[in-house]
Amino acid sequence: MPRRWFPTLRRPVPAVKTLPDFSLGWTPVGVDRARPWSVERAVRDGMERAVWIYKAVDTISNHAADRLLRVRPRSGTSDEQLPPHDTHPLYRAMNIRANPAEGAWTFKKRVSMQLLLSKRGVFLEPTFSRGGDLLRIDLLPPGRTRPVPSTGADLISHFETATVTGELRRLGVDQVRWIRNPHPLDPYSGITPLEAAGLSADLDFFTRHYNLSFVNNDARPGGVIGIDGDMDDTELRLLRARFGTGPSAAGAWTVLNGGNVTVTDTSVTPRDMAYETVAALSKVELLAAFGVPESQLGNASGRTFDNARAEKTTFWEITMPPHLRLIADAFQDDAGEDAEIYFDTSDIDVLREPRTKRLTEAREEVAAGVRSIRSYAELAGYADEIDDTPETRALWLASGRTALPTRAADAPALGTPAPPPAPISGKALTPSSDLVLDETAADTLRGRLDDALQTLTTRWTERTVARLNSPRYRKGTRHWDDRGHTVAATAKDLPVNQVIDVATWQQEAAQALRPLIEQAATTAAAELHAALGSTGTATVGVWPATSPLLTTWLAEQAQALADDVTEADRDGKSLTGIAEATRDWGRSLANWASVKANHLATATIEIARDQAAAASARTGLVRRWIAHDDGRTRPDHDAADGQTQAYGQPFTIGDDLLRHPGDTTAPPGQAVNCRCRLVWRLER
Repeated sequence: MPRRWFPTLRRPVPAVKTLPDFSLGWTPVGVDRARPWSVERAVRDGMERAVWIYKAVDTISNHAADRLLRVRPRSGTSDEQLPPHDTHPLYRAMNIRANPAEGAWTFKKRVSMQLLLSKRGVFLEPTFSRGGDLLRIDLLPPGRTRPVPSTGADLISHFETATVTGELRRLGVDQVRWIRNPHPLDPYSGITPLEAAGLSADLDFFTRHYNLSFVNNDARPGGVIGIDGDMDDTELRLLRARFGTGPSAAGAWTVLNGGNVTVTDTSVTPRDMAYETVAALSKVELLAAFGVPESQLGNASGRTFDNARAEKTTFWEITMPPHLRLIADAFQDDAGEDAEIYFDTSDIDVLREPRTKRLTEAREEVAAGVRSIRSYAELAGYADEIDDTPETRALWLASGRTALPTRAADAPALGTPAPPPAPISGKALTPSSDLVLDETAADTLRGRLDDALQTLTTRWTERTVARLNSPRYRKGTRHWDDRGHTVAATAKDLPVNQVIDVATWQQEAAQALRPLIEQAATTAAAELHAALGSTGTATVGVWPATSPLLTTWLAEQAQALADDVTEADRDGKSLTGIAEATRDWGRSLANWASVKANHLATATIEIARDQAAAASARTGLVRRWIAHDDGRTRPDHDAADGQTQAYGQPFTIGDDLLRHPGDTTAPPGQAVNCRCRLVWRLER
């Protein structure tokens, strides 16, 4: 006779969800991974019943709503960003009032919450005036809006949304701004934190529900009833019906009539149910999925101040930037190609720490005598509060706080009326005592910088020509006649300030030249340390001293090109003629690039060696000025050939004082295209 199992242990075979052959997923027995977290379920079963989900979503969305959405012209480096457009239509819609029914703060909070909870994403419908100005932005219901795939080459044919009355609206692709965290496989869907943390959300809810029922029923769990002998199905069903199941009946007592009754009190404590462990694990998993540390929810207990601040930094560097960027990118087309849209996080203290560190280093450079007070004020952004005087322009040497004038005319004002030390003839120096340094270092760097600048000028020229021919910039001008449009009598000039993007020039030049300059500076500094037999760190102050020159030079060239384009346009030249004039300007930059490369190379090598000498703290260092021996050398520089000065003392070049050839603080007539060099010597 086959063995018979106790009837109460019989269970139906769990259903297994089968997937199509093309699916890459698999489903374990008893787990239905296909159960979707729709936005309605995410709100009902997630945010409205799980405290950690609610608090994480509320925290992220509150921070997103607090940020101002700004539009500014595309700028160069982060330290030289252009001011934002406070009159842009997007600024009003996203910071003042989005639509007649919602203020901007509430609107941004709802957008952020939907982005975190809606698998389909967020659907925004902007409304424009006939003139193309943005009037309002409305949120479409994510549960009743969907993208319709296209049967052609486009990804999306259109969008469909159902109104509250059941009416189906069809919206074009350009009428909807679709925001979603992209799904790795499905381009028509997004992905939310609940997709990964759904089991943790269910576990957190059911453990809380069970624990509540457990306490309500006197903290007594259910038990197992064993019956001697066999029971037919009718008796089994009757007996099972007498006992409640599920969390609502947890711990309930049941009284049975008849027969011998044995009662055993099985009361236990909640700790035996491992509730605290399950709740803690669920909290960690949920907060990890949303990327919100617990200290950012208002509970910093058990953390040191440094740990809590580190969590805040992580939150603002890892969680918030991608979330804000997804929302901002949806409006990039509305901002325009030459503008960038961003959420302003400049008032977040932990994000200001890198700039604070840069200013601290700059103050140390002022104290070390390699940066002027005026230079620091310009870097810190309050140059207008500091007068441009000999004292603020001077380099204050650390030894005795001695002022080193950067101009000969500043010497009397600084209390150093006596002339600089008399030059010592270089002929009396013993050549064998000169330090052995690479005399071709500046020439090598000059060639590399020249090649980089020549390539960049070609790129800038052709980009300007392409923009001149772009319909975006020709619209409304007298050159808007190849599309069949009638040109108004009051046609505007070409928008040269938009066509010529000097901020991008400065950014690209910095990206191309900075690695070359820093590498050469590090090599030159290490070479001097080796010659002196000292140890020192690589130089870090060369680029801040040379980059302002590059920024100024490019701004001057951009203005020259803008003047040429404007003049050609007003003279009635055709678009082809203006483009040719632009290319002529580009060809004229070949000599300009060589001159500027020479200045940057000379300044880089000499500044790096100065900084290395300061770091070595050696005494007895002297430098001898060596002029370039040909017919093109300036008379002042030729006269200074062989002039020797102790380290820290400037050279007298004509009526000016120069720290070294190519001095970035010297008048352009003494520094630009200077090919002189210095010979270093250590006197015992």
